[in-house]
Amino acid sequence: MKVKTKIVLTSNEWETRVAIIENDQLVEFYIERAESQALVGRIYKGRVENVVKGLRGAFVNIGLRKNGFLPLVEIPEFDELDDESGAAEGAKPEPRTITLREGEDILVQVVKDPFAEKGARLTSFVSVPGRNLVYFPNAQRVGISRRIHERRDRSRLRDAARRFKSPHAGLILRTAAAEATNEDLTSEFRALEATWEDVRRKAETTRSPALLYEEPHIGVKLVRDLLGPNVDKMVVDSEDRHREILDYMNRIAPHLKRKVELYSGEVPLLEQTGVEAELERIFQKRIWLKSGGFITVDQTEAMVAIDVNTGRSAKEEDPEKLILATNIEAAAEIARQIRLRDLAGLLVLDFIDMEDPKNTEKVIAELRLQLSNDRAKADYSKMSRFGLLEMTRERTRPGMMWSMQETCPTCKGSGRVRSRAEIAMKIERAIVSKLTKLRGRKLRIVAAPALHDFLTTDWYDRLSEFAKRYELAIDVKIDYQLQPTDFKLLTEAL
Repeated sequence: MKVKTKIVLTSNEWETRVAIIENDQLVEFYIERAESQALVGRIYKGRVENVVKGLRGAFVNIGLRKNGFLPLVEIPEFDELDDESGAAEGAKPEPRTITLREGEDILVQVVKDPFAEKGARLTSFVSVPGRNLVYFPNAQRVGISRRIHERRDRSRLRDAARRFKSPHAGLILRTAAAEATNEDLTSEFRALEATWEDVRRKAETTRSPALLYEEPHIGVKLVRDLLGPNVDKMVVDSEDRHREILDYMNRIAPHLKRKVELYSGEVPLLEQTGVEAELERIFQKRIWLKSGGFITVDQTEAMVAIDVNTGRSAKEEDPEKLILATNIEAAAEIARQIRLRDLAGLLVLDFIDMEDPKNTEKVIAELRLQLSNDRAKADYSKMSRFGLLEMTRERTRPGMMWSMQETCPTCKGSGRVRSRAEIAMKIERAIVSKLTKLRGRKLRIVAAPALHDFLTTDWYDRLSEFAKRYELAIDVKIDYQLQPTDFKLLTEAL
């Protein structure tokens, strides 16, 4: 499937935003702010705070607010990459664990950013990534990306790597390596090796906890990881970022510099490309499909539930054909939403039930196809007997909902608030509990606008009867500063 890809980057002194557009549709979006930069890829000299056998891991102090978590299987004693396995990008050697002691120092790398109440996820299989290679100081052999399919390319790269690789180090050849010359690969390996030597020397002379290495700015990082033959162009609206990216391209891929453009239009770049309009719709619970059907997305900290409905779609007389067409369209949109919202963890997809098992296979195949360009690893189960498809997707950073939204101060994250009638009853109960103090005084109920309207219209007769029964003088006032479910009871002398 031919995909036309464009990268759009806008940057100012406070933040950088990056949009990835495929076939004129926004599929990925990244934000990096000065006060909350991504930690993935950083290498720290940490100190083991405590080892928890029940969790089969250790908590490591790396100088952040929360200690990072290091699974014991992520600690290499010594092992190798199997050069015949066709290791995927980011693969690690098969681990053999060693014993950790509390208080000892250890070199770790962040593989997942802190999320909610969890600290960063760590590994001791430290690596230094480049455009074509990933350098592993704890391995010896060569792995090759599974995305390089041609046997001739794999054989050439493996032979070249064995010639220039140091005997004490291992590496993975990334997808971009298929387009690189042997000289390019050799030069990059030497540069990565020098970077690792700098990290190692810092580790020997620095007290823990300490940051030893961090990934480049998000713009350079995406150029390193994405910009290639499959990307048509990259548009940047910041002269500083544009210069920074071109300097990097001069070193690693000068022939691709022509794809990086500087935008100087008056209309903001994200608005001009339609990204801002798409971002306004990103958090809608219901996403309508062109056929009239729709999907709903419910996201929690533990899992994501996605439901497919036919909605207004009723053009096809054959129900099975209608359902199949809706499910196929929904599969494509679900794949886009998964990447765009960066949904991760356990995902449960409830497609519309179909009678023919072959149709179910077509829907799953469409979902896999649409996610084929997704860089996050995913795994799929078979359709369950309840018609649910379960899948997992790798989480390396907080999803869009967590990075662009905050918990509602009214509902406290539940998504629902108490009804106005329930709040009105609560007010009555609060008054009854203080009756002895309210005798002979004027009572004022101060409420938020929506609650005020309810009390003075829908609840007016009941409130009047309530005041008469308890011989109270009640006045209702509005306060625009209160939350929708908040109120105050004030008294003054008659």
